[in-house]
Amino acid sequence: MKRLFTLVFCVFSFILISCDKDEPVPEEFTIEHFLASDFPQEWVIVGIRTSMIPNAEIINVEDGTEYYIFNEDSTFQKRAEIEDELITAEGTFFIDERDFIILEYSQESALIASCSNQSKTEFLHFSDNQLINSNALSCDGLYYYYKKVK
Repeated sequence: MKRLFTLVFCVFSFILISCDKDEPVPEEFTIEHFLASDFPQEWVIVGIRTSMIPNAEIINVEDGTEYYIFNEDSTFQKRAEIEDELITAEGTFFIDERDFIILEYSQESALIASCSNQSKTEFLHFSDNQLINSNALSCDGLYYYYKKVK
């Protein structure tokens, strides 16, 4: 009986020790990481999600046809390949007090995600190590997800 108890105790202890090791949690990418990273930075589109359906799944975008390039002098370009043509829009960016990246485009462009075709501003934020453009949500637009190119 003593041996059975010792065996059960050893098995139970082994299970507890095995389950005690947590996998390291990757650090969340924040605005501080963005500012401290080397420039230029390229962020490529990796997914989209509809805003009209609560908890809708993110649809993966694997072709990388749309991306932002952020430069150290606070300028940026947004580029997209549409029907084999490269379209570029550019402007300046700054960080506001809520840690949003505010993009001010130099001119109107079809690349600007907004509810108005006359808008020249986009608001980006970080979540789950991704840069998210949710600028057109108020008019049932899409969420756009971007990952940093290493």
